[in-house]
Amino acid sequence: MKENDQNDNLDHSQNAAIFTKVYQENYWGGKKGEYYSGCGSHSRFIPGYARTIAEFIIKNNIRSIVEAGCGDFHVSSQILSLLHEQEYGYNYLGYDVVAPLIIRNTASFGSQCVKFQFKDACKDDIAAGDLLLVRQVMQHLNNHSILQLLQKFHHYKFVIFSEHQASAKYEEMIVPNLDIQTGAHIRLSFNSGVYLEKEPFNCKIDSLLHTINEEIGGLEAGINTYVIKN
Repeated sequence: MKENDQNDNLDHSQNAAIFTKVYQENYWGGKKGEYYSGCGSHSRFIPGYARTIAEFIIKNNIRSIVEAGCGDFHVSSQILSLLHEQEYGYNYLGYDVVAPLIIRNTASFGSQCVKFQFKDACKDDIAAGDLLLVRQVMQHLNNHSILQLLQKFHHYKFVIFSEHQASAKYEEMIVPNLDIQTGAHIRLSFNSGVYLEKEPFNCKIDSLLHTINEEIGGLEAGINTYVIKN
């Protein structure tokens, strides 16, 4: 086995262990024994976000939806419910690196058009499709894992990703893409954030699709959702 392959397998094992512990010990909140993806996935602004994404999906005739880091599925379930209300046909495949969470999601939400799989979307091969959703996932990952995930972006017509970023007024104090250890924390805690258009990622972002104002630690900030077109 090559050294790079060994490192990737180690990353996969570590990511699974890290985020399984995050959920099982409720680092992001929720009741003991409950799989809970955090307040950012359960805020009062989520219905507005879900409407924006559903409208984008319908407008662009997106039929195959893949999600990297589906978490507790609280957010995407609302998107899919809106599509169902419009009698809009789709197939959804959600990946997560936490095996018990995938089992729970499959039992609670699985159907002919909604599937879940246990995979590390950064390291493992994942299905291609019309749309890749990556919502508040990269902010928890080290730069190596983000770069691995970015290599998958070209398999989709659209990528919609969301990141918690400080207000532009703090530009001088924010260090974009500061490398961190993968875990429950986010870069804003270190006066940083994920900015895919900047080094070392250098992605071309098409547009800002949606913003939720949500300060953190006294800093004005927002959960910003962007579109990448391929």
